[in-house]
Amino acid sequence: MTDSKRQEAETVTGGPPDLVGETLDGRYYVEQKLSSGGIGDLYLANDKPALMSRRVVVKVLQEKALKDEWLVTKFRQEVEALTRIDDPGVVGLLDAGTLPNGHPYLVMQFVEGENLRSVMRPDRGMDLDDVAEIWQQVTRTLSAAHDCEVIHRDLKPENIMVRQRPDGSWQVKVIDFGIARIRNSLVAPSTVTGKVAGTVSYMSPEQIEGRKAFAVSDIYSLGVIAYELVTGRRPFNPETTFQLSELQKAVPVSPRALRPALSRAAETAILKALAYRAADRYQRAREFGDDLARALREDDEATRPQAKHDEAAGRAPDDRAGLNQSDIPTIVNEPTPAPNAEGAKKESAPPVIVPGSPDLAVGSEALPGENLRRRWFRLVGVLGALLLLAVAGVVAWNVYFGLLAPERSLTYWLTVQRMYDGKPLGESFNATGRDYFHTGDRFFLNVAVGEAGALYLVSEGRDERGASEWNILFPTRDNNQGLSALAARQNIKTGWYRFTGSTGVEQVWLIWSTQPIAELDAIFRDAMADGVVHDPGRLTQLQEFLKQHQASPTELIQDENNERAFLKGRGQVLVRRLDFSHKAN
Repeated sequence: MTDSKRQEAETVTGGPPDLVGETLDGRYYVEQKLSSGGIGDLYLANDKPALMSRRVVVKVLQEKALKDEWLVTKFRQEVEALTRIDDPGVVGLLDAGTLPNGHPYLVMQFVEGENLRSVMRPDRGMDLDDVAEIWQQVTRTLSAAHDCEVIHRDLKPENIMVRQRPDGSWQVKVIDFGIARIRNSLVAPSTVTGKVAGTVSYMSPEQIEGRKAFAVSDIYSLGVIAYELVTGRRPFNPETTFQLSELQKAVPVSPRALRPALSRAAETAILKALAYRAADRYQRAREFGDDLARALREDDEATRPQAKHDEAAGRAPDDRAGLNQSDIPTIVNEPTPAPNAEGAKKESAPPVIVPGSPDLAVGSEALPGENLRRRWFRLVGVLGALLLLAVAGVVAWNVYFGLLAPERSLTYWLTVQRMYDGKPLGESFNATGRDYFHTGDRFFLNVAVGEAGALYLVSEGRDERGASEWNILFPTRDNNQGLSALAARQNIKTGWYRFTGSTGVEQVWLIWSTQPIAELDAIFRDAMADGVVHDPGRLTQLQEFLKQHQASPTELIQDENNERAFLKGRGQVLVRRLDFSHKAN
């Protein structure tokens, strides 16, 4: 990671005007603006020809996107993709044109309903019968797209629209083919390779690695969505995209562990779609849909009632298996012999030994040495109780004083500028650090603190030659007057930096203290000439400090919706390593 001379990213202005109230091409009256995406604005309009009136959605390419040839090409290819696919499950393309100011637009069918995300239950997903119906429609639509040599590349619950009809059945539409890959495209002979396009959480392994996406890549994304539909959670919850690429090699938690009523056949279908190797997945989306729908609709009277009972009890369906009847000890109450006719003394009953228990006898008379054993067991019990009390006291002491320590927290986020051929690609955006960045992308780090204290940011990365290098990010000579001390509710941002080197992880150490740390102030002050810690002695001091404090417990919460990350902990000093993954173009 190297300094990029703190040059601000180019700002592009002059986007298309708000079209609300305008009539496009003499027929599409724009009623309201729906949203503004990365490259296009969506409007709700009313199509008013002579004999009919209907609602439509108008998508207009933004000004900044017009300056990027790749984005313009993808907009034109979205028109080609929607024209190619003739399937009721794809939102229909109605028209396309160009505004007087040169901005291209397309007119699409207005889809009533809501996206799949909004109907999913975060705790358990959806009803399995509903999943079966929806899934069969989604996968048949994707097979139709693949047959037309169109790869969606951005499948996620937000891009699947659903509407439940009055009779309870579902209508499904797949939307947003904005970054689709089209084979043998008439618009462009090929797409730019090396771009990581899509939503990271739903990308296939090959997409994350920047390789071409194929039909099996969409099927992997479908596997992620199916897992989420039946369990209420995604199969992976990484902190970075680099970590995600490692987790994808094996699904850590099986679907049935989270949804016991799920059949083995349904679980097998989902895990096959999530296979790390593309060759091990389903090769056709429709085959995946048919297998999963069939498994979800199975009504096995011998297993489904018990599975539902197990699910209600919160245990896995096979918890009761694995214990043979012969393993269960049986205790038989032997009858006591009746006294003899002469009134002789009654014989004691034979001892009954319980399999697996200590060698204790049950009878009217004690066995030899029994009293000694009982005393020994009592002594062991007393010592065990004293030990437990001691442990409980230590734990209570730590908990008591740990709870007394006030919780400290701060907020951080990245501002990233994508770069392509040395030029800004679109507008800068905020991220928590889970995204997969590209080598050459520019960024700065924002930190917001609630209370007064001292902040230090230092990165552990590689220089242009691949050698290890430690760079100070904050404080620097040009930032906060070189001081680590911050006032309460102060926000700071570092200078602009670049991701450099080959594919890997940039490690940024964040240190927050209630008071400035003299040792760190000295290290940072000596490195302010060029922002690099050169002195071996200072570098050893820094590494020893991080090693000493990195074990301090901290909690990192990443809010992707609000593009913010929250670091929490207790104590005078919080230390956390932040990992930012990037890939060579």
